Amino acid sequence: MTLRILLSLPNGDEKTVDLADVGLPCVVGRDSASAQIVIPDPQASRAHCSIDRHDQGLVIEDLGSLNGTFVNDQRITKAVITERDELRIGTTRFQLEPPPEAPDPLVGTRVGGFDLNEVMGRGRFGTVYRGTQVNLGRDVAVKVLSSEYRSDPARVKAFLDEARKAGRLNHPHLVQVHDVVSHGEDHLLIMELMSHSLGERLKDEGPLEEDDVFDVVRDVAKALAYAESQRIVHRDVKPDNILVNEEGSYKLADLGIAMGLGEDGRAHQDQVYGSPHYVAPEQARGQAIDGRADLYALGATAWHLLTGQPLFQGTAKQIVAMHIGTPIPDLRRLAPGVSPGMVELLARLLKKDPTQRPARAADVVEQVEGARRRAGAARSPVRKVSRVMLSRRSRLRRRH
Repeated sequence: MTLRILLSLPNGDEKTVDLADVGLPCVVGRDSASAQIVIPDPQASRAHCSIDRHDQGLVIEDLGSLNGTFVNDQRITKAVITERDELRIGTTRFQLEPPPEAPDPLVGTRVGGFDLNEVMGRGRFGTVYRGTQVNLGRDVAVKVLSSEYRSDPARVKAFLDEARKAGRLNHPHLVQVHDVVSHGEDHLLIMELMSHSLGERLKDEGPLEEDDVFDVVRDVAKALAYAESQRIVHRDVKPDNILVNEEGSYKLADLGIAMGLGEDGRAHQDQVYGSPHYVAPEQARGQAIDGRADLYALGATAWHLLTGQPLFQGTAKQIVAMHIGTPIPDLRRLAPGVSPGMVELLARLLKKDPTQRPARAADVVEQVEGARRRAGAARSPVRKVSRVMLSRRSRLRRRH
């Protein structure tokens, strides 16, 4: 896919660079003799960093610059960036701009009794549409298996198994699966319609307020407690898999790689799955796991929601290695004003050793409420002072 970069220059101007015209790999810097993308920024080195294609987006590598290369305001040596990330060199900022997508051929059609009205999201194996169940007049989300996998019996079976697995679960904080439909060569998963994902909210609005993050952790922990009762490990808790409905309730979605627990109370992985930014150390090693791996992923997700950036940065391999062996950064530096209760909660969830994390998701629900009460008590004197100051100002205005 052709990608374009939007540059915000020091003088306030913007320009777009089409990477198809430049060619990859390429060098970014302020010297036209050394760089293919030239930026008029005195804080940039002559050959500042390089850009190359990566299967997840683009890979950026600093070339020993004096002032450093930053991704989401964190200095990096080498990192993969996607549309959600921002690259900074000196005072010049870069952001990926994908080209307009071709119209989806299924939008505006009726498949298996469902009108597909618009695309809500795309994944590796399917596309999710905002749809209408015609016979009931009900708004739903419809996940359609990608056409390239329709003739793959193993992939079709996995898709249908996911639907049946999710359809057996019923909890207020799990996205409800209504039905699975096969219509000709098309396979559809019919789900409760949600408004948006937290991944989308991060992209559009940036970090969440602490109270909202407390709500997310509480609601998802309740969903994970239910999963534990059903002897299931989710294995892919992340912002993109936490959805929000019109009432503002948070629900966990996508059981595509969930695993059942064995007789020993653990899931034995035959292959390592999970998203690098949120994967628990024991899961990344391919070891047997239980619900505490999901709690680590929940902690990494909450960190991202609170700070606006993932716990660790780098290539997928580097990120996984840091989850295994690198201490977590100082949350208070990245999210000034965060309460001690939140710091302690995330520190417990993000322990490298699963035996040092909360034993059960239900414990996390209790810990969230305790941390929130402490945070509220710490903030309440400030609020009282604010109200007093406002009252005094009102009286002064009335006197004059």
